[in-house]
Amino acid sequence: MTTHDDLEKLLAQQRTLLARLDALGSAEEVLQLGIEVLQFAEHEERAFFPLLPLLDPIARAELGHEHNEIGEDLKLLEWLLATTPDSPDVDILAGAVVRRVRQHVERDGRLLLRAGRLTLS
Repeated sequence: MTTHDDLEKLLAQQRTLLARLDALGSAEEVLQLGIEVLQFAEHEERAFFPLLPLLDPIARAELGHEHNEIGEDLKLLEWLLATTPDSPDVDILAGAVVRRVRQHVERDGRLLLRAGRLTLS
């Protein structure tokens, strides 16, 4: 069972991730933060447990699908950085990853807040 303190810690981590998204400067930093977001996602799943019965099954499936898509983008970015770091595709993909991760992290923050309200009820 997720406690209020657990949710507060996750919300603090989520806010930190959002702040770091604003400060990214290189594709390598995007890659590192993307990896951290996926690690964070593993911990937040249990926090979402109170919300799962309330979420549309399609929305639940979308959460996992987004993690997979971000993971695939990160693998491609890592490969590009290793093989052709000067390719214009690196910056294009890094920008797309930042947009996708930002949207995901912002939505996760809203879900964490809802989970917090449910656990306090």
